[in-house]
Amino acid sequence: ILIQSFKDFEFIIVDDCSTDKSYDICKEYADRDDRVKLFRNEKNLWLVKTRNVLISHISDSSLYISPMDSDDIVIETYLEESFKFLEDNINISAVSANINFMSEDWKITWKREYDKTWDKISKIIFKKSPLCHWASLIRISDFNKIGFYYNEKFARAHDYELWSRFYGNWFKLAILNRYFLSYRIFPWQWKSKHLKITLWNTIKIQSSLIFKYRKIPTFSWVLYLILEILLLSLPSNIVLFLFKKISKIN
Repeated sequence: ILIQSFKDFEFIIVDDCSTDKSYDICKEYADRDDRVKLFRNEKNLWLVKTRNVLISHISDSSLYISPMDSDDIVIETYLEESFKFLEDNINISAVSANINFMSEDWKITWKREYDKTWDKISKIIFKKSPLCHWASLIRISDFNKIGFYYNEKFARAHDYELWSRFYGNWFKLAILNRYFLSYRIFPWQWKSKHLKITLWNTIKIQSSLIFKYRKIPTFSWVLYLILEILLLSLPSNIVLFLFKKISKIN
């Protein structure tokens, strides 16, 4: 983050009661670079609540927010390119890009290329998250209009819920044809360990697009929703295998 070509940003770090030396390491950087703002939770709040703690520390003068996780890597021009795009496209609320998936030992295992056009984004959102949350730059003024926090009822799939709020309130999202981020996969990650909860939250988010935001689904989305409901009845290891297959196809 600190070697970004775009220099005018504040780097807010929230330590969620880490038990290793993470906080001490971050404090060393905060002492050397005044862009680093370091905070520490008094008790373990987990991911989504900690994201909201981070949001509460954003300066009033900030125009954009870029959520990042501690185990991911972005290229040096990520902020510069994203910032320029949003400055040039005031009708876009958030922009993201393609991502690489890496193993624990930093080897790229596969790449994910997202659909680029708004027409395709507005269709794929009925099936899954249309943007990579960790390689996104979000316009704060538009974020404020849809509720300037993550929904803590969705401890899993909170990024998908966020994009559905943007879409449901008629805000546009965009994707650049670049690979900004490398996303590391660990066997203990939430989506792997709690996939059925993630899947159930996904179904609730998709349903809200119809019943809350009055969006009209396609026939293929209805079939997809039925398939997701059927997956809930299968053992977790089979669900994980099929979920990954479905995600790569769609």
